[in-house]
Amino acid sequence: MNPTPHIIPSALLLLAAFFIGCLIGYVLKQVFGPRKAATSEPDTAEQTANERDADAPVVIEEAPVAEPDDLTKIKGIGPKTVAMLHENGIYRFDQIATWDAEAIEDMNERMSFRSRVERENWIEQARDLAGK
Repeated sequence: MNPTPHIIPSALLLLAAFFIGCLIGYVLKQVFGPRKAATSEPDTAEQTANERDADAPVVIEEAPVAEPDDLTKIKGIGPKTVAMLHENGIYRFDQIATWDAEAIEDMNERMSFRSRVERENWIEQARDLAGK
């Protein structure tokens, strides 16, 4: 008895199972995968107050009271980082200087910093610059 005639149908069945598995995985990733960052769309009427509070960053103020500080004076902050900070409501040294552990963690998560705030001593630099 020759086992060769069964190789091609078996290989085709394995290939079909592979593609079906890839398709199912792709669909599940689209449905349950990580969500993209929220854009600045207006709030919907269905959104509850609790959802709005959960989405709001810990340290945001509505608008800067005075002219924004030049945040690039802090070592480790460049123009792109300044733009991201402004998007999150951070405009002045005194705002960064008052960050606590919760605010640091929130900003690291929001801006994908991976402990950059602590590593580059942004808070100490901001305190020095805010005091001047």
